[in-house]
Amino acid sequence: MTQTTDTRTQILDIAERLLQQRGFNAFSYQDIANELGIRKASLHYHFPSKADLGTALAERHANRALDALQGVDQLNLNAWQQLDAFFKPFIDLAKSCDLMCVGGVMASEYSTLPTPMQHRMDEFFAILHTWLTRVLRQGRASGQLYFGAEPSVKADAIIATLEGAILIAKTRKNADFIDPLIDDIKASLGG
Repeated sequence: MTQTTDTRTQILDIAERLLQQRGFNAFSYQDIANELGIRKASLHYHFPSKADLGTALAERHANRALDALQGVDQLNLNAWQQLDAFFKPFIDLAKSCDLMCVGGVMASEYSTLPTPMQHRMDEFFAILHTWLTRVLRQGRASGQLYFGAEPSVKADAIIATLEGAILIAKTRKNADFIDPLIDDIKASLGG
């Protein structure tokens, strides 16, 4: 790995953590430069503007989601196992009681984000929704899952619940409600 790539990755890692802690609009290039111990102008070499940095963050997040879900697909799991794999990163974030989901933060700031970031966030949520809808549809067709709503509506409800749970855990500084919440989601799917 070259020094340029390493620095670029470090910038993205720091920016992602700051975004998850504060939100995209609440950190600056100076915050990143201070943490890296470099001049703010050096950041502009890698990301000419904060919009470029934000777009790279959103793209990285969408790509991670796609890679993770494709990885789950390759494991040949049953519907319940696929759902557990889908729930895990949301549960982990909620139980941290500190970090927000990159997608959730960007969704909350959506109207203030540059258009390329908005498009990447649209893509992120489409990836989640499409995958989850497919799993729900297949799980119901195979008799593993039982629920009344259309699979796409149920997928929206699950994603909204999981994103909201992360917010609530952060504000409460307590995630004791997460496991019972997941149990309730599973019960609503026939589990």
